Amino acid sequence: MPMDNCDTIPKLIRRNYERWSQRTAMSMKNLGVWQRYSWAEYYEKVKYFSLGLISLGLKPGDVVCIIGDNEPEWFWGEFATQAAGGIVTGIFVDSIPSEVKYIAEHSGAKFAIVNDQEQTDKFLEIKNELPLLKKVIYWDPKGLRNYDDPILTSFIEVIKLGREYEKEHPGLFEENVEKGKGSDIAFIYYTSGTTGLPKGAMLTHQALINTARAFLDRYPLSEDDDLISNFPAAWVGDSFFATIPHLLSGARLNFPEEPETIAEDTREVGPHFVIYGPRQWESLVSEIQVKMFDAHPLKRFVYNLFLPVGYKMADFRFENKKPNLFWRALYAVAYLCLFRALKDRLGLSRVRFAVTGSSVLSLDTFRLIHAIGIELRQNYGSTEAGLISSHSKGEIKFESVGRPALGTEVRITDEGELWVRNNCLFNGYHKDEKKTAETLVNGWCRTGDAVNIDEDGHLLFIDRLEHMGQLSSGIKYAPQYVEGRLRFSPYIKDAMVIGGKDKDFVSAIINIDFAMVGKWAERHHIPYTTFVDLSQKEEVANLIQKDLARVNSYLPEPARVRRFVLLHKEFDADEAELTRTRKLRREFMEERYRELIQAMYSNGREVKVEAPVTYRDGRKGVVSTSIKVRDI
Repeated sequence: MPMDNCDTIPKLIRRNYERWSQRTAMSMKNLGVWQRYSWAEYYEKVKYFSLGLISLGLKPGDVVCIIGDNEPEWFWGEFATQAAGGIVTGIFVDSIPSEVKYIAEHSGAKFAIVNDQEQTDKFLEIKNELPLLKKVIYWDPKGLRNYDDPILTSFIEVIKLGREYEKEHPGLFEENVEKGKGSDIAFIYYTSGTTGLPKGAMLTHQALINTARAFLDRYPLSEDDDLISNFPAAWVGDSFFATIPHLLSGARLNFPEEPETIAEDTREVGPHFVIYGPRQWESLVSEIQVKMFDAHPLKRFVYNLFLPVGYKMADFRFENKKPNLFWRALYAVAYLCLFRALKDRLGLSRVRFAVTGSSVLSLDTFRLIHAIGIELRQNYGSTEAGLISSHSKGEIKFESVGRPALGTEVRITDEGELWVRNNCLFNGYHKDEKKTAETLVNGWCRTGDAVNIDEDGHLLFIDRLEHMGQLSSGIKYAPQYVEGRLRFSPYIKDAMVIGGKDKDFVSAIINIDFAMVGKWAERHHIPYTTFVDLSQKEEVANLIQKDLARVNSYLPEPARVRRFVLLHKEFDADEAELTRTRKLRREFMEERYRELIQAMYSNGREVKVEAPVTYRDGRKGVVSTSIKVRDI
């Protein structure tokens, strides 16, 4: 689609308003009913909220932080800020007050836009530690009637202020939009923080738009398509693969009613394009497996009968072979009897494009999604370098992350690190010139990822360079690869693989999936009381050991997992074990579970652990138990 000189996000909104004034731009499910917003309403909300912010003192270059569920107000607030020349930073909705404070303070936020009472309370708790903060603007007033803090105001009130402000400053909004440049900073995205405190990556309007254009080159969308907004809006993936493509193509952006109703609401929307993170795809596969465990014997028989047909057709596609008439006819029967209903249950009946990104997806999950008739493609990108590579139609290799995206150059250093050059690069890290200089080198972006290139020009992602393991024998192993294959098991929720130059073998700390293992235990008449109790059962250990043996069969002998423990609790982002995008913080975890790791490498058999636990309401507690170390 031609850009029409739209080099900023607000200019795209203005173009869409002029082109499709009365077409539906967004829809949000509220109290069971889909509320629809036209491009004219969309434009108006952005315009008057932007003027309202200016009337409250927002100046070009000021930062506004936003926290809340994916709802239209989140994005209206974002675009309104950018239209006024401001910069947005997002905060993950499940962040605790100390994390909120770090991002608001580090970014120098002057305003906060928040969802509801819960998020309002976080800011009220830390407002005295944020001297730059002028206003906290909430869009859901439920529970806030008796709040009288002068720092608070409502989203609706700011729009009213904007309408009044326009009377004295006619044409100001339009002037501001026209004045904006593609080189202006649009957003500060705080990266995962897997190796320390999150870093604020500064992205311009042009970098975001160029990334989305490269994405649409591989996944063409139009104004007749439906998208579902399911990625956290604070994560750069939402802008790259949903919000900005929605603005470029005019595709409708749909918001589920609650995070808990995403599956049901997705089914009602029937999106033409979906992008989920690896854990979401793994969760979908786990859900299929759970339902099959509990299904009527006839349904289970049909599933087991036709799934191999799906796998066979998937293999034909991977090998770029055309199936013969027999297999096409057999798959048609399988589709009618099984796969059509399965796709509908997952809300993917109309999907043309399905994508995974963020981190490595297990090969088993990738293959199963293809088996049920969904053409899942792999994307590979980063906050700093935009969309780096992606599968194209007819070029899907589940072991690769596709060919480089439109306009992207790649090179591999002697150390195996991928460097990238394109027009999507970030401008640097906020308040961190040293790290910026290390990452941006002569127009190239150092990704920090270990990557190979195959004979067809596909990138083969191995792992983060710093996470690539090497044992004392010199044997290399890839933790993410092993962890991804372990998570394919319906009984394993998470895993962390451990090794190192001072270690002779690979070991693993494993989280069981409490719901699935609990159902398995009930079917096998194994009594248990709590997560801790269930995780240490001998029968459960034997169950998990079968999955470890399965994964070991894919690995070279010296790199196989030899010992493991079943952890007494789940990995938790609130305890800094995971990032807010659910990635492992390995260095922190290795230090936290140091005694447990030492036991696995010193022939220990049992370790008593006392782990501090931070609850969502801020309370702290201690879990004490004995964890058994097991051999494979």
